[in-house]
Amino acid sequence: MNTLRLLLELCLLRGRAQDLPASAQLVWLTAAGSVAVDVLSLPDGGADLGRILFVASQVALFGASIWLVLKMRGHPARWMQTITALYAANTVFSLLLLPFLPALAAMIEAGPGKAVGWQAYVMLALTGWFLAVTARVLREATEWPLLPSFLVTIACIAVVRVVGIVLAPLFGLSVQA
Repeated sequence: MNTLRLLLELCLLRGRAQDLPASAQLVWLTAAGSVAVDVLSLPDGGADLGRILFVASQVALFGASIWLVLKMRGHPARWMQTITALYAANTVFSLLLLPFLPALAAMIEAGPGKAVGWQAYVMLALTGWFLAVTARVLREATEWPLLPSFLVTIACIAVVRVVGIVLAPLFGLSVQA
């Protein structure tokens, strides 16, 4: 229960990743939660093996990118707590975004130039909040100022997305850029 409270505090920008236990089981648990929620948020609701493996590869790539950043900063020992915090944050924010996915699909279908509903602003706020949590966790782990941590957060997410687009056909998926 204490770990759940720490994860909630982290998502509210009050907790710190270094307060989490350094546990491989917790890394696996939060990674599995991240994969499960991300699979639920896939368009068309399909959860075949190819899609699950694709999502798992994205989660693993993100973990590897964070490890690389920490290794380059000379803090690879901080990876376990850092990635636990980031996987947990992704799980929480992806769960919060789930109810808004039908509205997102409708906005995409309507195309550019159409008026957006209040759901778009909620999604934007949740995404910004997630990026703030991620940048803060990375700032504490790397000891960088907040702006470079934010930029590295965006870069890691972008690299994972681009690599995902390239790898998607290997999992039988077609992804639109």
